[in-house]
Amino acid sequence: MKTPEPAIVDWPSLLFAIFVDSLVVWGPALLLFFLVPTHQGTVAIAMVLLALITNWVLYARGNTLGTYLGGFRLQTRRRQAPGLTYGLVLTLLSFAPVLALGFLLAVSFTPGNDASGFLGRPSSHPIIGVRTHSRRLLQAADNYWERWAD
Repeated sequence: MKTPEPAIVDWPSLLFAIFVDSLVVWGPALLLFFLVPTHQGTVAIAMVLLALITNWVLYARGNTLGTYLGGFRLQTRRRQAPGLTYGLVLTLLSFAPVLALGFLLAVSFTPGNDASGFLGRPSSHPIIGVRTHSRRLLQAADNYWERWAD
């Protein structure tokens, strides 16, 4: 008997998770930069590096604060945790979220890519977000995205 395919989250939830994880990186660093008058740059850089290393470890395992708040966990197509390589890529996406969105758009519109369209379908990417629990607002955004994308 085949196991049913897990519910894959759509782009609104994935973008929400990247946004939350980028706030985890930049929020404390900016606060310390403005609140600590001495050694501003050194402390802020240390906070960014600490947050990036923490995000890397969490992304490699598939669970971060953003994915938890989004109601999903990340996994590969083989139902395994993303691992260190994908974790590093996802960490860099949370480091620069505006560049991440540009990268996702470029990948989405690359000729010959089966993502076909605006940010493509999550089912065509190597890392997927599998729904673990429901969030009403994000579920509504995901449902709207499914209707709009079809």
